[in-house]
Amino acid sequence: MNYKVFDDAILLKLLKAGDGSALEEIYVRYSEMVFLAALKKVRSKPIAEELVQNVFVSLWVKRETAQIQQLPAYLQSAIRYQVIDYIRSRLIREKYYQSASAQMNVQENLSESRLLLHELSIAIDNTIKKLPQKTQEIFRLSRYEKRSVKEIAQYMNLSEKAVEYHVTQSLKFMRVHLKDFIIVEMFLIHL
Repeated sequence: MNYKVFDDAILLKLLKAGDGSALEEIYVRYSEMVFLAALKKVRSKPIAEELVQNVFVSLWVKRETAQIQQLPAYLQSAIRYQVIDYIRSRLIREKYYQSASAQMNVQENLSESRLLLHELSIAIDNTIKKLPQKTQEIFRLSRYEKRSVKEIAQYMNLSEKAVEYHVTQSLKFMRVHLKDFIIVEMFLIHL
C-alpha cells in the first residue's frame, strides 16, 4: 500500500489502529520540520535528533488516546514541550551539581569530596536507569523538575494515586540502592 497518497486524516486513523507504516509515513513527512524546530532551540544536532525520536515514540505510544486535529500543529507543540522539558531538566541538573559542589567545597579534602560527588551522581543516574520506564519519568518530573503530583498526573494521564505510588516506590528503591552513599555522606558530615 502506498501511504504517500494518504492525507494526514487517513494516516492518523491508520496510526490509531496500530499501523506502523502510517507512523513511518508521518515521520517521513514531518521529521525534518520537527528536527529543525528542535535544533533552532537546543543548537545541538544529537540532542535535537533525540528529542525528535522522543516525539515520534510518544506519538506511537499515545496513538490510541491522542486527540489530534492538525498533525503539523500537534507535532510542533510536542517538540516544543520536549525542548522545554529538556532545558528544564538541564537547568535543574546544573543547579543540583552547583549546589552539591558548593556543599562539597566545605569539606577539607576537596579532591576526595569531588570524587564522592561524581560517584554519587553516577550511582544516582545508574539507579534511576534500573527503575521501570514510567517510574523513571515520574521520578524525574517529581524530583528533578519539582512538579506536583497533580501536574504529573495530568501530564502523564494517570491518577494522582498512581503517581504517588510511583514516587514512593522510586524513593524506596533509591534508598535501598544508594544506602552505601548515604552512610558515607553521613559519616563525612559528622567528622
